[in-house]
Amino acid sequence: MKPGRKKFNSAFLLILLMGSLVAALLVRVFLEDNPELLEMKNRTPVLGTFATYIVIADSETAGLILSSMDSLARYLDNELGVYGTGELSDLNMRGYALIPALSSDLLYLLENSLFISSVTDSLFDPAMGVLVNTWGFPSDPHLPDSVDIDRALTRSGLNNVRISGDTLLLSSGTLLDFGAIAKGYTADRIYSLSREMGASAALVEIGGEIRCGGDPETARLWRLAVRNPRGDNIMEMMEIENGAVATSGDYENYFFAGGIRFCHILDPRTGYPESGVASVTMVCRNAAFADALATAVSVGGIDTAENLPDSLFSLIIVVTEDENGEVTEWRRGSI
Repeated sequence: MKPGRKKFNSAFLLILLMGSLVAALLVRVFLEDNPELLEMKNRTPVLGTFATYIVIADSETAGLILSSMDSLARYLDNELGVYGTGELSDLNMRGYALIPALSSDLLYLLENSLFISSVTDSLFDPAMGVLVNTWGFPSDPHLPDSVDIDRALTRSGLNNVRISGDTLLLSSGTLLDFGAIAKGYTADRIYSLSREMGASAALVEIGGEIRCGGDPETARLWRLAVRNPRGDNIMEMMEIENGAVATSGDYENYFFAGGIRFCHILDPRTGYPESGVASVTMVCRNAAFADALATAVSVGGIDTAENLPDSLFSLIIVVTEDENGEVTEWRRGSI
């Protein structure tokens, strides 16, 4: 499908997990024919949001798989958090780390963040921790003084991260923050764990970032709803057998000041929140890329979406809103 525009009265998007009658019937028939399998679900707080896990597995192991998925989520929450006692917090505190000593999780995030930054003209930037703190997201969002924003910009951005030999070095005060990719990456890791432990099918949703899939014979078709970012109505349903979906939007964490909406998605070029893009939905092979690319496109808009390599995604949906409140939907690709 070629890129195109469609107008509607109200904007769109945020991934919601929804039950599907068709999918439920398919699974019910499959489970009736395979009584040793069981579908189980769990919902728990993690990564500053809520996670939902669904597994179809042997009845003797389904509970153990769910428990292991939750344990991995909590481990990654600690290790990849900007603050706390984990690996990333330690790196930020010391300002350096030996690259060979980095965990596979942190190494993956670093390498792929650099790659995504390179294909989005640096609009995805994992070194924005100081700027995020200046705006007070997520717990105390407020409009900072312009001097404070300028000062935070000097200590933010990948230009403050360098490699010397086998050592990763951060400029003084710079904070790595993988908040725009960590939920997606964690969803990928948890999904992979469930499948390695024997789940016939699984879905992981963390704060709207989704990774799902399963064995072909399970006949599980996951139905995911896309809703209006300015309201509660559903605008579109997606049916996915195997893959990832992520949505970023200016409605997730925001405040108003002087009648202007300020959201948590910050533009690394200006130091201010993006404006004009209501939401972006990405369908990709894995949730880490979907998560990060949705953030970059939220900042860069349609221009960035038009220039992403086809190999990185199946579908992009961008919803923009102009100063008059007119909403436009743009899409590229298909599922």
